[in-house]
Amino acid sequence: MRIFTAILGPMRRFLISLLLLLAGCSGGTVVFAPTPPPPDLSPLRYEHPSGAFSLVVPRTWPVYDRNTTTLASAAFSLPNNDHPALTIAVINLGETLTPQDFDDLLEQYQTNIRPDINRYTEQDRQAMGDGSWRASGLRQGAGGDTEQVNTFFEQADGFIGVIDVVLPDDETQRTALQDSINSFEINSGAELQPSALSVLVSIASTELDIVHIEHWTTPAGVFFITGEVANYGAVPVVDLPIEATLFSEDGLPVADALDVPMGYAVMPGEFMPFSLRFGQGQPGLSANYSLKLGGEAWQNQPNTVIYGAENLSWTDESNYNERDELVISGTITNNSDRVTRTPRAVVTVFGETGNVVAARFTDLADDIGPGASVPFEIVVPELGGEPLQYIVTVQALP
Repeated sequence: MRIFTAILGPMRRFLISLLLLLAGCSGGTVVFAPTPPPPDLSPLRYEHPSGAFSLVVPRTWPVYDRNTTTLASAAFSLPNNDHPALTIAVINLGETLTPQDFDDLLEQYQTNIRPDINRYTEQDRQAMGDGSWRASGLRQGAGGDTEQVNTFFEQADGFIGVIDVVLPDDETQRTALQDSINSFEINSGAELQPSALSVLVSIASTELDIVHIEHWTTPAGVFFITGEVANYGAVPVVDLPIEATLFSEDGLPVADALDVPMGYAVMPGEFMPFSLRFGQGQPGLSANYSLKLGGEAWQNQPNTVIYGAENLSWTDESNYNERDELVISGTITNNSDRVTRTPRAVVTVFGETGNVVAARFTDLADDIGPGASVPFEIVVPELGGEPLQYIVTVQALP
């Protein structure tokens, strides 16, 4: 379960927190047990499953790691916080870079490849004296806050390591992060297949994430929270609940809305928009909101068969109708040898900041036979900002 909170109003913050539930105790006989020993807080050396890198971290830090044939990555969070403070990725370029080529690689990564490129601003870049580099910058959260991020680059033979550190306010945590970074080692003998630098664009700190969040109010007073669910995992995610709760300044819930992403599934490596609507508008007492993915009652159905871009193709164009509403229209073609049922076209509209300012879908009444085509049209009556670009995604059931 992932919980995201953000501040409403002119000054917006974006926080990620983890909710912990306390279980009650039933009555019965009192049993005296020995006092358990204190938890082991000593550091340990973490070695990535690929063997591509290792470092020393406190054993209380939760870790999420990924291991593919071309990318080894791990994200560490501070205790009781699922927002990664330390993210590491290692790839194999297949050849050792000259100092000039390494400098060019840093520039390419910082300006074109960073996964947070639309939210990150570099402030400074320095050589560290041992051949590594450090870049300092600010990253904007979805709710408008900023966090300081240090990015370190290191080369060992043809292997490149990239480390992102979100600097906390707590001095003890800063020291622990610094110690971990200083203990980082790349093992260039690991079996990582050579790849391009662009592989690093897929660095992720969790299997599911909420990105490109925006909240806005229509002229009629309807309040929306829009964004995308990102699936960095290996299986489809079906009917994933996403819940928004509005809170007052003192933390009391004042309104909520529940929905699922608009497609039939969020496919591995893909995104799917959501649009949570508060028809009564934003209550006057609301000061912040949380977004929650999943829940105890939700069970994923990863074996659900969904037809997507591998079976379907489509064209699209945009215009405005007489009511000044954005209209996306086009044609969907079934390229498979089977009938596709209930095709669904989804449009995600992005504003100038890169966040989602509208999302809409339409289900077609007609199934599509092999090789056949059908038209579609999506009317977007409400926008949370000036539309800059849009993406159409089409899915269908077999």
